Amino acid sequence: MRIWLVCCLCWSLKINQGWAQTRRITPVAVKPVPTPPKSTTFTIGAKDESTQTDLAATYSIQAVLAKKYYKGTSKPGKPYSFALERSDTLVVTTRVPGYDTIEEVMVVSCDTCGMYEHIALMEKESAVFTDLRANQTIRLDNVYFDQGSYVLRKDSHLQLDKLLNTLRANPNLKIEIGGHTDNVGDRRLNLLLSEHRAKVIANYLISKGIAESRLRYVGYGDARPIAPNDVEANKEKNRRVEFLVLEN
Repeated sequence: MRIWLVCCLCWSLKINQGWAQTRRITPVAVKPVPTPPKSTTFTIGAKDESTQTDLAATYSIQAVLAKKYYKGTSKPGKPYSFALERSDTLVVTTRVPGYDTIEEVMVVSCDTCGMYEHIALMEKESAVFTDLRANQTIRLDNVYFDQGSYVLRKDSHLQLDKLLNTLRANPNLKIEIGGHTDNVGDRRLNLLLSEHRAKVIANYLISKGIAESRLRYVGYGDARPIAPNDVEANKEKNRRVEFLVLEN
């Protein structure tokens, strides 16, 4: 339709050019349409919820639509940041030693601004696990092993000491420690790895004076996933250590 209209206008001018008057057309200034930012810089830091003090933190971030994963750390006065190329939904897990791990879901729009800032407000971990009931399962989010290893990292001691204090404060408490893996690799090796990790934690508690009769350790391998083993973020959720309340 546009081509047809242009041809008709040109033809009309040609046949009437003998009597048509020449007109000058003053161009009208058109305000340029703002160009949306090509990307958004996502910046995140962590603060103590009570004191508003900056905290050093570690982040695991899943960009759902882009199917990308980001890991990084922040320090007081130096947040962690990365570029998003499109509007997306982010699942952000923030960890700070001595504080409860939090997971937040947020929608970040790349159409409106070039920077998006977020502060994770962290609550201090209590000294013990509370309100424990029989058959309740508690995930130990801050217990760490190197990949493919059952050597316990030192930064795990804070949360294990919380479990230790809980056992000391509740003499009737008996628990099962369960190790879990994703489905990557040989299933038999994963089963053995998960059992060794659970045993290491049990031995740590026994070395601190907890009676062996109050503890049971089991390796489940990949038999009990809590998320599909389809993407790395879900596999990370399946690689975990938990304790199950047997009696209390």
